[in-house]
Amino acid sequence: MAKSQNAFIKKQKEREKAKRKKEKQAKKEERRQNSTGGAEIDWDSAPVNKTLTQEEKQQKADNENQNNN
Repeated sequence: MAKSQNAFIKKQKEREKAKRKKEKQAKKEERRQNSTGGAEIDWDSAPVNKTLTQEEKQQKADNENQNNN
């Protein structure tokens, strides 16, 4: 009898877990639909990293040029 009771408890836990997962997913979707998109980051006013080496500065400039094209 203990085995069947354990099986029942296990199935019950699985059902509860599935229910919680479904509720969590529904809340996540609701938050996603109600979101405004978050804060916009102004990278132009961000502080400049002054510790770059000449090689790193050149790499950064090359990457920016490549991204702009």
